Amino acid sequence: MENKKRKAGGQALIEGVLMMADNGYALSVRKQDGTIVTESKPFTKLVKRNKKLDFFPLRGIVTFIETLKIGFDSLNRSADIYYETDSNKKNDLKTFFETFFTFIIAILIGFAIFLYLPIQLVQLLKIGNQFYFNLLIGLIRFIFFIVYLLLISQIKDIKRIFMYHGAEHKTVFAYENGEELTVENTKKYSTKHPRCGTSFLFITLAFAIIFYSFVDTIIFSVFKIANTPLNRFINHIIFLPIVATISYELLFLAEKFSKNILIKILIYPGLLFQYITTKEPTDDMLEVSITSLKESLKFNGEDGNA
Repeated sequence: MENKKRKAGGQALIEGVLMMADNGYALSVRKQDGTIVTESKPFTKLVKRNKKLDFFPLRGIVTFIETLKIGFDSLNRSADIYYETDSNKKNDLKTFFETFFTFIIAILIGFAIFLYLPIQLVQLLKIGNQFYFNLLIGLIRFIFFIVYLLLISQIKDIKRIFMYHGAEHKTVFAYENGEELTVENTKKYSTKHPRCGTSFLFITLAFAIIFYSFVDTIIFSVFKIANTPLNRFINHIIFLPIVATISYELLFLAEKFSKNILIKILIYPGLLFQYITTKEPTDDMLEVSITSLKESLKFNGEDGNA
């Protein structure tokens, strides 16, 4: 029976896994020589350290930024460990600017493909109805995202990350169900977890379709703004933090009422997404994931055993 007091989460890395517990996180990476390197750090979410921030909509924004930073830093660190590089030097300005520039370029490309291009495509159809216009934009974004996931899932290195993603989910499931953290115990669990970031992305995409369909219609009709791709793109960028924040709250509610049959139906499409973003891991991947979770649980005074 699932132990409600047990809760953990994580993220797949390059040949490794990041695991987060209540009071700290750890990352474990298998090096090319087969050894596992583990690093850990105490950590408490800002919304827990400062209760003044633990309210809607601020907690969603704060938690999202914190999680994104830890995930991004851990991903870079996993690359350093696996490839045995030392690009994590604090005083290496060249490395800092290269990483920052790459990150900005990636963000701009993402905005262009998933935000601007769908607007431009629908604009060519000359649809007069504002609501249908915005609804179609959302649906195209949804299709673009699925195609994107399917394409990158064919890349060898990405496949391995998705396998580590599956290992992370299996390990978290075993822990949350009170199992002793062994490879044999974790193997029997599913790679699809309802609290996955993939489910968050699905909720964000689905909510964005509805949200922008109404908001864009109101904004452009009431304020008589010119219906151009650039204006719509700017409008979507402005409201993006609101979309992400409300989506986080919806995921929070879905987790809280996860036993409700209606909630199960609503989150099911997010689980289907994980057929793309998670794959069955190997035993050695599960070993890495278990090592990471056990290390993070030490900050809670636990050893990871039942």
